[in-house]
Amino acid sequence: MTRKFTKKSAIQTFILVVALALILLFPDRLKTANSNSLAQIPPFGNPPPNLLKPPKPQILPSPAATPSPKPVVEPLVFAPPAQFRGQIVYQASISDSKVIALTFDDGPTAETLKILKILQKHNAVATFFCLGANLRENPEIAKQVVKAGNAIGNHTWHHFYHNVNEKTASDEIDNTGVHIYRSTGAKSLLFRPPGGRLNNGFADYAKKKNYVVVMWSIDPKDFSQPPAAAIARTVLSQATSGAIVLLHDGGGDRQQTVEAVSAIIPKLKQQGYRFVTVPQLLEMQAAQKQEKGDRKSQ
Repeated sequence: MTRKFTKKSAIQTFILVVALALILLFPDRLKTANSNSLAQIPPFGNPPPNLLKPPKPQILPSPAATPSPKPVVEPLVFAPPAQFRGQIVYQASISDSKVIALTFDDGPTAETLKILKILQKHNAVATFFCLGANLRENPEIAKQVVKAGNAIGNHTWHHFYHNVNEKTASDEIDNTGVHIYRSTGAKSLLFRPPGGRLNNGFADYAKKKNYVVVMWSIDPKDFSQPPAAAIARTVLSQATSGAIVLLHDGGGDRQQTVEAVSAIIPKLKQQGYRFVTVPQLLEMQAAQKQEKGDRKSQ
């Protein structure tokens, strides 16, 4: 019996040793085999499509806006009504209001700036007949003339008095017109012949080109530099509605003219006069004539 027990014990000991050896050699596998937990799911190599984040929508750039066409800017034109083009005018016939036109020849010069200040101070306007040579030298002053609401006209390039052929007249007048446009952006169909001479070729060419030849009805002869009081006295004594006054802002020292204008404007305004440009004056005459014609036809 002892021998059987010993044999049995030896077998049991052997089995126990083998079991312990297996546990030591394969602990993870045995633990997994005896575990009741779920096996871990290995990660997907590529996530299924329904789990991917939706792509961000591509924002396409807005098409470039088509630039609006710039409006065509028509140049400013100083021109009389059609019936005065190619004609000679000394004054306007206006009976229904008191208006007068101051005109200045031979600029633009530094004296022009002084006159502009006086006009602006009294809310008045005038017409400036410019020499091409002075326009080339003082384009900014000419620009200020127009910007302030005044009219500008053509007085030839060199201020020649002698007789000229059509080629010379063309050069003198056309080149001055070009510089009027370059300096002010305006075109003008107002012409005044140097010295008021109508028979030396300039006026004929100007009329052929549809200018109105603007003369004057009041001449205080300020070109000879009389005292300011004498200039003012002549203008004030001869003032009538529709009158065109000849003065100068170039051709020499014009301090007497500047002083005279400072006196003329306020005194005529006290008498009820308004100061207008030559084109405005002629437009008023045309409108008055049209109104009278309309009344007769009724």
